[in-house]
Amino acid sequence: MTKSNKSLLLWGSVILGIIVLVVLLAMFGNNTSPGSSTSLSVGVNSEDHTKGAENPKVTIVEYSDFQCPGCAGSYPMLKQLVEAFPNDVSFTYRHYPLLQLHANAELAGQASESAGLQGKFWDMHDVIFNTQTQWSGLEDPTEFFTTLAESIGLDTEQFATDLTSNEVKKRVAKNLTEATSMRLPGTPSFFLNGSLIEHPGSYAGFKSLIDAELAR
Repeated sequence: MTKSNKSLLLWGSVILGIIVLVVLLAMFGNNTSPGSSTSLSVGVNSEDHTKGAENPKVTIVEYSDFQCPGCAGSYPMLKQLVEAFPNDVSFTYRHYPLLQLHANAELAGQASESAGLQGKFWDMHDVIFNTQTQWSGLEDPTEFFTTLAESIGLDTEQFATDLTSNEVKKRVAKNLTEATSMRLPGTPSFFLNGSLIEHPGSYAGFKSLIDAELAR
């Protein structure tokens, strides 16, 4: 092999190494590992949908996607936790629709916010999760969400008007911007008393974390 060929081979290897490094940084540079020191960027406020204790010792904030199967699986557990600690725990739901993965997640979030304008956010939150498998594959779930709105006693004409209104879209977009700015690892993402935690995986696991916070 000539000297010039060796030089070309060397530089080719260096360039290839740089390309691989750039690709790896692009893949992993925007991820935050669960259980890291990430703190909640926006504290719980009057614009949030929060239920549970009025003066909680433990706050749970979830960034969630209505079309995410894992989020639907976590929903009964969270409901049970709030019921188990009525005087100590509050739960706040925030939107984090994974737009590239779940085509209907954003509209589902808007449906819940539209219901919220009529005072029934949590009713819609529950029925959307309970029927996830029925609407997630629809090309356009608008009619389905309107049927859900009727089933929980909403004014469906008002619901339809609000569903695609700027006010409702901004509510969902605001939460999405927060989640993106914190580089959350995915859905569901949980904050316990303001700190990002790894998903406990079970009711017992989550309860033990709450018990530990209450014992502080």
